[in-house]
Amino acid sequence: MNAINASGYLMEQEVATQLEHRGFHVRTNVAFEDLEEQKSREIDVTAIQRVVVDEDAKLAAFVELLVECKNSSNPFVFIARPKNEMDKHRRPEEFLFPFQYRMKKDLGGGRSTIQELAAFNHLGFDKIFNAHIRPWKAVQFCRIDRNGKNWHANHGGLYDAMFYPMAKALDARRKEVPKGTQPADWRYIWLFFPIIVTSGDLFIVDSSAHTPRPESVDHVSFQRELKSGKLAGTFMVTFVRQKALEEFLASVVDPLAELSANLIGAQQNFFKTTDLPWMD
Repeated sequence: MNAINASGYLMEQEVATQLEHRGFHVRTNVAFEDLEEQKSREIDVTAIQRVVVDEDAKLAAFVELLVECKNSSNPFVFIARPKNEMDKHRRPEEFLFPFQYRMKKDLGGGRSTIQELAAFNHLGFDKIFNAHIRPWKAVQFCRIDRNGKNWHANHGGLYDAMFYPMAKALDARRKEVPKGTQPADWRYIWLFFPIIVTSGDLFIVDSSAHTPRPESVDHVSFQRELKSGKLAGTFMVTFVRQKALEEFLASVVDPLAELSANLIGAQQNFFKTTDLPWMD
């Protein structure tokens, strides 16, 4: 049992059971295709929950968690710095929306100008998504390992072993979401959350502080741009302490699910109106 507990197998089942108790439809050891290497790979846990559906309007919203479990007594440390203006305008590629919004301005003489408006901002997700509204960003991470009598900040292979596979799993799953193109097709808000649940501690170090020091956190999102043959984009993976998984769901995931339900329910006319008045 010591060997089984150290392996992390039971941790995967504990996380799966916790998500089932929250109303998610859960699968473990789910296969996906690695398009770059043309191999079948697995993700520990997937959990899907339909948060709202309107049969007449053919609209629905889903939350989907892609979960890897890391049973480790060693902490992960993230180096953080303040966001710049470009960071404040980025939109999560993990959130899929069914409509494109645009503003049109009549210039006279039969001329006009059109400006696209991101659904993430127009619908209000930018006001409540934790990773977007916080003033700092994590730019590097490492695991703190014991090295004899000292400690070692180990980052060797962590990106390839942890971040890259999560981005591949998201990319494969995202392509499976139906994209309605005809008026009679179903349309979806689909919110993906790639997360790594760890039994160890998480810390951030503010590199801009006069005296940087580690501060304990329950979850931290890490974003990185990837460019390779068949995988390109900016991906976000959130690390979550296992003991704080419920708090993460309640404070980060639930508000976004509630907004999605409200858009398809009480604010459906606003949600479906894609041509918007021009705003200077």
